[in-house]
Amino acid sequence: MIEEMQAGLTGDLRAMGNGKYLYYPEASPVILQLELIQSNKLLVYCSFALDGSGLFLSSFITLLLTEDVGAISPSIVSGCSQLGCVTGSVSQTYFRFLPTKYASGKKVKADKLARSCMAFAEELKPISAQLAHVASQSEERLPSCNLADFRIAHLMENLDEA
Repeated sequence: MIEEMQAGLTGDLRAMGNGKYLYYPEASPVILQLELIQSNKLLVYCSFALDGSGLFLSSFITLLLTEDVGAISPSIVSGCSQLGCVTGSVSQTYFRFLPTKYASGKKVKADKLARSCMAFAEELKPISAQLAHVASQSEERLPSCNLADFRIAHLMENLDEA
């Protein structure tokens, strides 16, 4: 089903295996991750490093297991209750669940799902710009790496405070 969305997307959609896809929207600083979950929903999300050093491409489950999640809440950016935000000590992940079937059981068309993904990417552009601005102001940043390494580096830095 996700492969069918490619025709309606501007940008590149790549299969990563195990039902996970990466979507690189055209002319956008974000990379969306898509995972089909068993409840007939499509989980769409994007994870940012809080220090502005870039994006994490870890799975949503990895994020929840690796991070000490401080908050899971609707986004205050858009005011839309469908946009959620998971905040950890080193990352911030915005997500949305898109239904793949209507209440009647009829499948949602791939082009509608594609438009929803592109709209989600547009919503994330200002967030990406804000985090990039934070990064340009800070002199010292943790190195860009995967989420688990980033989290370990954060814990090591703050070991004296514990």
